[in-house]
Amino acid sequence: MSDATQAALDAIAANLAQPKRARTDAGEVEQHDLDMQIEAARFIQSQSQAEKAGSPFAALRRARISYPGASD
Repeated sequence: MSDATQAALDAIAANLAQPKRARTDAGEVEQHDLDMQIEAARFIQSQSQAEKAGSPFAALRRARISYPGASD
């Protein structure tokens, strides 16, 4: 995994370790739902797998077709 992917997954894991809602004198904070965080982690992992696979067009090649009897 790339450093950015690992950092994002670490941030999601740290976010899950925190309480969902916190209230102080300054205000109230609420985290994203677990479902959204799981979807984000899956998206990040799918993106990293797509980067490993490379370009989908890498298998395409150019070829010059020459028909028999045709002149250049």
